[in-house]
Amino acid sequence: MTQESWFRRIWGLITPELIYLAICYLIDIAAAGYWAFSMAGDYSQSNMDAFVTALSDKLIKYAMVLQSAAAFFSILILLRMYFKDYKKRRFVFDRKGTAPGWWLILIPIGVFVSLAGNLLINVSDLAAMSEGFEQSQQMLFSGPLAAQIIGIGVIIPICEELIYRGLIFMRLRQYCNVNLAIGISALLFAAFHGNIVQGIYAFVTGILFAYVYEKYGSLKAPMIVHISANLLSLGLACLNYTFESRMKVLVVGVIAAVICLAFVWVMDRHVSAKRIYLNQAEASEA
Repeated sequence: MTQESWFRRIWGLITPELIYLAICYLIDIAAAGYWAFSMAGDYSQSNMDAFVTALSDKLIKYAMVLQSAAAFFSILILLRMYFKDYKKRRFVFDRKGTAPGWWLILIPIGVFVSLAGNLLINVSDLAAMSEGFEQSQQMLFSGPLAAQIIGIGVIIPICEELIYRGLIFMRLRQYCNVNLAIGISALLFAAFHGNIVQGIYAFVTGILFAYVYEKYGSLKAPMIVHISANLLSLGLACLNYTFESRMKVLVVGVIAAVICLAFVWVMDRHVSAKRIYLNQAEASEA
């Protein structure tokens, strides 16, 4: 395997994120331009403040739809990068040893990590202290419910898994040990969310997603967990259920976390994809 410079390695880690952000920006600009042109006739020159407010409200209302569109188009590019990377890996995974039933355990892992995260964040004061979190939640859970299910529940998780596990984590795995790769990819995943509340949640789930990927040897595994977690978060947002006391929230959140860890423990004991090194020297060392 050809040794890459540190600059190329770092550039390889940030490129997937930059592609996604660039596509998000272009789609937002295109949408803003279209709405500005269509709404211009409804406002006079002396009423520009109202025009800017109306345009801003429009962008917030359809923020999730626009992000989902950006994620969809990003997937088309990221998949090409993923398969190109696959041909250059130091090792591949032997996935034949995982029984079909063990894939089902990924769903409750995603459900309970999401339930625990949402409840424990709710019982803390972090959400109240973070303006960025409130704004991101408003933008994330906007638009028609069907669009939220498709976007938040499916398209965006697939896109994020391609970026942070399929590309960034696996690129790190070519350079460093698994623990460091998991930690760095989780940190980048947390930083991408832009606020302390989502950052903490993303860091914890980022560790889980990368760990699941390493155990199953397939990108489908973290995708299943991520999709399950997002759909549960969407369901909680739609129900808007509130507990009578903070203590109940804390207790249920802790129980959900314990159940999630129990499922992970069972999965860890029964699932382990074998790494097949393409270099004979590395294979003997492993």
